[in-house]
Amino acid sequence: MLPKKGQVWTYRERSRLLSLIRGSGSIVLVAFGIYFGVTGETWGILIFALIALAGFALFFFSNERKYRGEP
Repeated sequence: MLPKKGQVWTYRERSRLLSLIRGSGSIVLVAFGIYFGVTGETWGILIFALIALAGFALFFFSNERKYRGEP
């Protein structure tokens, strides 16, 4: 996923890394949302986290499509 030392990063690799970093925060939020939803009947965090995770998935797939023809 990451380029080797000395290679130039392509836009596709940059977008994959950014979506991985941003998406990992959403996955942590989903875990907290499930925990707080079960223990405290507060489902707002889970709903927000799922929306954020869907947004980052759209970001990832749109960049994959946008930079498809890159070498």
